[in-house]
Amino acid sequence: MSTADPAPAKPPYTIPPQDLRDMVLTLPRQPADATATAWQEVVQGGLDRLGVLDPRDALQRMLPVTVIATHAGAVDACALAFAPDASAVQALRQRASAIALARVMAGVLRSLKQLRLQPAVPARDWGGAAGVLQQAPARPAEAARGGKAAAEEPAEIIRWIDEIDDTEMNEEIERLRREAAGESALPVKPGPRRIYKYTPDDYARTWLPDERAARKYPGWENMTDPEWQEFFGYTYTGPVAPLEMLTPASRAAAAAGEE
Repeated sequence: MSTADPAPAKPPYTIPPQDLRDMVLTLPRQPADATATAWQEVVQGGLDRLGVLDPRDALQRMLPVTVIATHAGAVDACALAFAPDASAVQALRQRASAIALARVMAGVLRSLKQLRLQPAVPARDWGGAAGVLQQAPARPAEAARGGKAAAEEPAEIIRWIDEIDDTEMNEEIERLRREAAGESALPVKPGPRRIYKYTPDDYARTWLPDERAARKYPGWENMTDPEWQEFFGYTYTGPVAPLEMLTPASRAAAAAGEE
């Protein structure tokens, strides 16, 4: 009884160079002063991840490339968020981007769970693919494909006084007081500098300064009634209260026109 020859092993799936190029395009570019082998190491690291994920056909290879791209994007977003010169708004946006990319990567990895459980495959010869885009350009200054670059955070913003809360108002009052007194300034908050103004229709704009408010107050106990009335602008000449509520002395003073 003859034994049939075993079926030949299926050769490893070969990824087309175009797909390898797409994967390499998602990797972070190296600065101009990087070593000659820095970019080679980055590309080889992406290829190593691609080999571990082990795509078996054209449909499966899209998922590992997505994993590599989202991982590189999440790392880049974290680096921008924790940069020393990043403002609070920029750091918040970059951290949110990193979280979103990590969620996408986790979802793709769940789809590739069965592939990761497969036996390890032998090392593959990538045919020099690590040299792809050796002279890759740096990060573009403006968005590609005609998109608009993100608006820069303004250096100053206007805060309307009638729209802020008491806490913010008290902080501004304390800042102005320290500035006038020559004391140490309050800690600078991250983000643009705030300038406080009244809105054009704010009722505070209707206030008129009273020149009498600049006069020195001698104390009410040192003023006669006419001086007191003139100082405070008191012009009421009627009775201060119903006569039956006044004391006999006050009734006599009211009748005499002294009060």
